[in-house]
Amino acid sequence: MIVCFISNTNAQIVSVTPNYPTIDDSITIEFDAALGNAALVGVPVVYAHTGVINKFSTDLGDWEHQKSPWDSGDDSTIRMTSLGGNRHRIGFRPRTFYGIGANEEVRALAFVFRNEAGTLAGKNADGTDIVVPIYPSSGFSAIFAAPMERPEVVALGAQLQVNVQANAPGLITVFQDGIPIGQSAGLVQQFAMTIPGNMVGRYDLSFTADNGTTVVRDTLSYVVQPPVNVVNQPTGSRDGINYMNDSTVVLVLLAPYKDYVYVIGDFNDWQMDPAYLMNRTPDGLRYWFELGGLTPAQEYRFQYFVDHQIKIGDPYTEKVLDPFNDNGVNNLVYPNLIDYPDGKTTELVSILQTAKPEYNWQVNNFQRPDNRDLVIYELLVRDFSIRHDYTTIIDSLSYLKTLGINAIELMPTNEFDGNQSWGYGPAFYFAPDKYYGTENKLKEFIDSCHARGIAVIMDGVFNHMFGQSPFLRLYQDRGTGKPAGNNLWFNVDAPHPLGVGYDLNHSSGFTRALVDSAMSYWAQEYRIDGWRLDLSKGFTNTFSGQDIGVWSQYDQSRVDNLQRLATHFWTHNFGKYIILEHLGGNDEETVLANYGMMLWGKASEPYYQSAMGYEQNSDFSWFISHQHRGWTYHNLVGFIESHDEQRAMYQNIMYGNSSTPAHDCSDTTVALKRMAQIAAFWATVPGPKMMWQFQELGYDYPIEFGCRTCPKPIRWNYLQDSRRQLLYKKFAAIINLKTKYPEAFRSGSYDISAWGKQKQIHVNSTAMNVTVAGNFDVVSQNTFTGFQHTGRWYNYMAGDSLEVTDVNMTIALLPGDFRIYTDVRLPKPDLSVTVLPVGVTEDEAPSDMDLTAFPNPFSGSTTLAFRLPKPANVTMEVYDLVGVLVYKMELPKSAAGEQQLTWDGRNALGMRVSAGTYLCKLTADGMQGFKKLVLAD
Repeated sequence: MIVCFISNTNAQIVSVTPNYPTIDDSITIEFDAALGNAALVGVPVVYAHTGVINKFSTDLGDWEHQKSPWDSGDDSTIRMTSLGGNRHRIGFRPRTFYGIGANEEVRALAFVFRNEAGTLAGKNADGTDIVVPIYPSSGFSAIFAAPMERPEVVALGAQLQVNVQANAPGLITVFQDGIPIGQSAGLVQQFAMTIPGNMVGRYDLSFTADNGTTVVRDTLSYVVQPPVNVVNQPTGSRDGINYMNDSTVVLVLLAPYKDYVYVIGDFNDWQMDPAYLMNRTPDGLRYWFELGGLTPAQEYRFQYFVDHQIKIGDPYTEKVLDPFNDNGVNNLVYPNLIDYPDGKTTELVSILQTAKPEYNWQVNNFQRPDNRDLVIYELLVRDFSIRHDYTTIIDSLSYLKTLGINAIELMPTNEFDGNQSWGYGPAFYFAPDKYYGTENKLKEFIDSCHARGIAVIMDGVFNHMFGQSPFLRLYQDRGTGKPAGNNLWFNVDAPHPLGVGYDLNHSSGFTRALVDSAMSYWAQEYRIDGWRLDLSKGFTNTFSGQDIGVWSQYDQSRVDNLQRLATHFWTHNFGKYIILEHLGGNDEETVLANYGMMLWGKASEPYYQSAMGYEQNSDFSWFISHQHRGWTYHNLVGFIESHDEQRAMYQNIMYGNSSTPAHDCSDTTVALKRMAQIAAFWATVPGPKMMWQFQELGYDYPIEFGCRTCPKPIRWNYLQDSRRQLLYKKFAAIINLKTKYPEAFRSGSYDISAWGKQKQIHVNSTAMNVTVAGNFDVVSQNTFTGFQHTGRWYNYMAGDSLEVTDVNMTIALLPGDFRIYTDVRLPKPDLSVTVLPVGVTEDEAPSDMDLTAFPNPFSGSTTLAFRLPKPANVTMEVYDLVGVLVYKMELPKSAAGEQQLTWDGRNALGMRVSAGTYLCKLTADGMQGFKKLVLAD
C-alpha cells in the first residue's frame, strides 16, 4: 500500500485500497486513530474532513473541493464506519465524491479526522494534515510522492526528501536541471539531498520512469531560500505600494508572525525566486521590497506569497483583478481591463502602475452644502441604470439637480465580494469596484457633481470585511474560516448582534490606522465630501451577544472609538461630513450628535402609517426632529426610505386604508398623491434629510423582489406616466423650497404636531415663516392650521394667497391633501406634466427587438440597443410629445443579431433640440418598437 505523511513517520496512519489510487477508482481509506497525534483514541464515531490538493493549492494545507465544513456535525457523507480497535473506514469514488472536473489535475487527497463536535482533530504527529497521493488514471504511471509542495522551499544546509513512486516496476531516473542525480529499478526511487551553502536559487527536479514500453515524465521546482534579510524599510515608505519614481516602487506589507514573504508577478513570471524574497524590518512587523526597472505607465500584476501558504494582493492596491468575477465586468463600463494571469496564480491580484495618468479636476474650490441644508439622494449604481455605470449617472445629474437634492450618497463602491451586490461585503478598501467603471470615471462623476453644487458622500463599511479581504486571509483559521486569534484587525467572533462577514476590532491600533487611512484616502484622492459609516453601533468590543437591547445601551468605549475616528478624520479633512448608521439609544446618539457627527433618523414606520391613512403609530415627530430628541445641533438625517427599508409606495398599494372607492390608498393614483403628502411633511422639518433612489417616482417594487439584495427592475419608464411625472415635480418643488431658502429651514424654532390624522408643522424664522397642514385621513376634514401670525400667507404649491384673520382657522382639505403656506411670496413651482402621444404605451416594444436605451435620461448621446431575428431594413424616427418628427435615420439592410444606434439629441438640421421627453420609434421589416427618451439639460 502507498501511504504519504507530511511528517516523516513510517507508521501507517491511513492506508488506501487500491495500492495506486486514481480519482476514478472506487477507493477505501482506513484511519488508525491510535497513530499520529492520537487525538481521537476511543472516539466511537469519526468523520473524514477532506479535500483535494491540485495545481491551484498553495501548499498541502490549502484544499480545493473541500467536502464539508469543519462544523457540519453529524454529516452522513463523511461519517466513517468503526472497525473496532480505533480503526475507521470510509469508501468513495474521488471524482464524484469531491466533484472534480473532467480535465482537472489532482495530486493528492488531504484529510483531517474529527469527532462530531469538531473539538478533536486527528492529524500527523507533527500536527500537519494527512495526505494521500493520487496517480494518473490509466496505464503505467509514476508520481513525485516527495516533495509534495509546489514548489518546495528548502533552507541552506537542510535536506530535501526525493521520492518517486511507480505503479509497476521500471527504471526510474531523477534529474536536477537536466543532470542525473539518482537512478534505480523497481517501484520506488527515494533519497535525501543535502543542500550546500552555495545553492541559493530556484531549481528544476524531474524524473523519467521507463517500463520498457512506456516512458513517464514529470517536473517540479524547488527553491533554496537564504535567510531573510533584516533591514529598515526606506524612510518615508508606508504600508502598501510606494511610488518612488517612474520606474521604481517600494512594496511594504504589515505581516508580523510570518516567516517569509515573496513578491510574485509579471516581472518574475509568477515564480518564487530568492531574488524577490522580501526584507524584514528589525521590529519584525513588516516586510518590504524595492522593485525597479519598471516601464512607466505599464500595469504590472502582482501578489504576496506568504509562508508558502497564502497568496494575497496588496491590501492598499488601487486596482484588483478577480478571477471569479471579472468576466462579469462589461467592456463598455470598464474598457481594456487587463487580463487575469490565468494558469499562473490563484486568488485576487493587485496592480501597480508608475506614472499613471492623473485625472484633470475641473472643480477645485467646491463649497459643500451646510449640514443643515442637506437633502441626500441615496443611490445604488447597480440599480440606477441598465449599464450600472458612473457614465449614466453623470448623464442623469441634471435630473437630480432639478429634483433639488444637493448631495448623493453612493452605496459602497470600493472593491467588494462579487458583482451583483449592495457592496456591503468589502474586500479591498482602496480600490474602486470595476463593475461600476474606471477610477477616473468615478472621479469624473464626483467632479461633475461638484460642478452642479452636489456633494458626494461615500458609504463606508468599516464594521466588517468579507472572505476575499487580504487582512482576513493573512491571519485566518483554515479549519473554521474565522479570523485567527492573532489577527491584527479582526475579532474571532463578533461581540454584538447583526454581525455579518468578519468583525473588525476597533480597539486594535492596527484597525484604527487602517480605517483612518482609508477614510482620508478617499477624501483626498477622490475628493469625496464625507462618509456614511455602516453599522457604526458595531464599533465596539463590549460583549452583548445577540441581545440587541443590551447592544443599544450606552457604551462609552464605542463613543470613544467614534469620537477618536471623527477627530482624526476632521483633523486631516476639515469640515467634511460623518454620518452614522447608529440607530442606538438616544443618550448615546445625543453625545455623538453634539460632537458634530450626523446620525441616521429612521422614520419609515410612522410615515408609512400616515401615507396609508392610519392613525396608530403615525406620529413621526420624534423620529424626524433633532429638537424632539433634545439634541443641540441639526444632526439628525431624517428619512422615510433607505436601501434597507420597504418602499413606501409598495406599503400604500399593499396595505392602504380606504373609505370609499373614491379614496383608496391602495389605488396607484391615490397612493402617488399621498407620497407627495408625506414628502411635504418630511422635507420641511429643519435639518438634513435623505431619500432613496426613485422615491420621487413612487417606486413600488418590494425590497424583497427577487431577494433583498438582488437587482431590482430599473423603471425610468415611470417618467412616461403623467401621475409619476407629477409626483417628481411635487418632490422637486418641496425639496427646492428647503434647499433654495435655507435661512428659513436652518431654524431651531419649529414645532410638529403629528399625533393624529390632522398634522401640522410650523417653522419660525426671521427670513420666512412656514406652516404645513395636511389631512392624512381617508375622508375630507376641516384641518387646523395654527398660523404663526395674521396677515397675508401664500400657498406655495398653488401660487395663490390667503388672508389670515384667525391664526386658529381651519381649512377644508380632501383626504391626502396638504398645504405649504409661507409668509413671503415665492415663485410658483412648475407642476406641469407632459402627456404621451395618443395610443402609445410603454409596453408596445415587441419582445423580438428587445429595445433598450442607455443612458436614459441622457445629456450627451444615448445608444439604442435592439435585436433583429433576421436581416432587416431599419428606420429610426424620433418624435416630440406633440407628434412632430424631429429626427430620422434610415439604415441599409442590417445583419441579424444584436444591433446599436446612437442619437446625439440633434434634429435633421444638426441643431440641438430642447431638453424634454421624446418618443423613439424603430421599424424593421414590419416590426415596431417604441422607447421614451429623456434629454436632460
